[in-house]
Amino acid sequence: MRGLQPWPGAYTSFRGKNLHFWAAQPIERAVVAGELLVESGLLIVGCGRGSALQLLEVQLEGRNRMPAADFVHGYQPRTGEMLEN
Repeated sequence: MRGLQPWPGAYTSFRGKNLHFWAAQPIERAVVAGELLVESGLLIVGCGRGSALQLLEVQLEGRNRMPAADFVHGYQPRTGEMLEN
């Protein structure tokens, strides 16, 4: 993720479709790299070296940008689900 400008963001795959992270912030959580944690409507993804990001705005392939909370409610990702490279 870029520090001061959202472009180009970060990319991964979710259930076989491209997922673009537009906005995120670091969060203190112990999450395995690539693993999702869904907690109280928050969407958290594990990163390298024991770090994690709370996703704030995402875009699934073929869809518009949306707040991560809307993504959680619409696509119902599960805690423990892995993102693909």
